[in-house]
Amino acid sequence: MVFEGIVIHKVPYKERDLVVKLILRNGTMGSFYIYGGQGGGKHHKPTIFELGSMVKVMIREQRSRIDGSELMIAQESQRLWEPQNIRHNIQAFYLICLYFEILQKFSVNFQIGSSEYNNQEHDGIFSVISNAIFHLNDVLGKNEFVAHQHMTLFMVKLLFHLGIMPDTDNCSYCGNSLMEAEGASFLPANGQFACLQCVSGENEKGFLLRIKKGYQTKYQDIRELTGTNFQEADKLVHYFCHHFQLKPVELKSYGLLLR
Repeated sequence: MVFEGIVIHKVPYKERDLVVKLILRNGTMGSFYIYGGQGGGKHHKPTIFELGSMVKVMIREQRSRIDGSELMIAQESQRLWEPQNIRHNIQAFYLICLYFEILQKFSVNFQIGSSEYNNQEHDGIFSVISNAIFHLNDVLGKNEFVAHQHMTLFMVKLLFHLGIMPDTDNCSYCGNSLMEAEGASFLPANGQFACLQCVSGENEKGFLLRIKKGYQTKYQDIRELTGTNFQEADKLVHYFCHHFQLKPVELKSYGLLLR
């Protein structure tokens, strides 16, 4: 059986082996044991399992247990694509590490015998992360990288595909149109926006409009998503954490990104 996916996590095992997690094309997360995955040896073979790389893995027919964990054992592996520019920008690298940490908080594990690889129920997740990495690598090559712009678009796309987008049309209290209201305030704990007639708070209608814009913006048009900042991106991360009962401090890459 052959799998294709993006490397989101890897752990060295023994002298040269790796345990690798991939976000597969169907949006689930697969764990693989890769013999010789670290590279090296007498031929000084490089590893192909860099974070963000797209790889193809053919597994052995028989499953095995390693250190008490069920893994798929790789027979052959091949790199299909790698993000060459991201490794040279520390902020971009921390950003994709944050993406991968977030994905691991909710992704469904794929298991041979109990999961259907052709089930496309979660394939939108793969589309979000693959587009995010490809276009992040692309703008770095053009010296057009703006971290909070990419972070905002990724979070908006992800929240949409998870089905937990906040309501940006109507006030969560009175139900009136937010577009007709003079102002709106975001309530992360409620997961909604409210008009300023119902709540007393900061006017965040610009944030609301950027969420709407992000939902409609394709990754190749990311430069059109203007006005973003880390404060608003932070609110989207907190909103995600609220839904999955997490604390932002549990996302280790997040603190590094904000330094």
